[in-house]
Amino acid sequence: MRLAPVTLLPLALLSLPAAADSCYVIAASAGSVPPPVITEQCFEFVGMKDKQALDWACRDVDNVRIARRNERERCPAGYFATCTAGVTPETLTSARATGSQGTTDLFDGQVPEHAKIVSYYYEASDRSQAKVDCESAGGEWGR
Repeated sequence: MRLAPVTLLPLALLSLPAAADSCYVIAASAGSVPPPVITEQCFEFVGMKDKQALDWACRDVDNVRIARRNERERCPAGYFATCTAGVTPETLTSARATGSQGTTDLFDGQVPEHAKIVSYYYEASDRSQAKVDCESAGGEWGR
């Protein structure tokens, strides 16, 4: 029995890996630099259909080797808090910056006016400081 090509197409699509919609980040301290406040997190964009922003924000930067980033289908459960904030080209850059080693490149894609970034926090060196950092940057803290 032979299946028609039209029947095989949906089966082929189901076998493809799922599209990544989030970025999982594990950060570590380097040398005499104080440890980052958030050491394990995952973030995703809401209201952005173009995957270019996630690809850009989740890419590894050659001169910043203290964080490992990888794209995932979704952020896992088990977080202790969330931070939801608006997205701009500048906030995309700031989220990637790490002191003097951070990139100065701005995201050059389109960011919709009501786009949000939702960060899920799994590990932190100081949870109360993580909340302060979220809210002082214009984010909304949640659990």
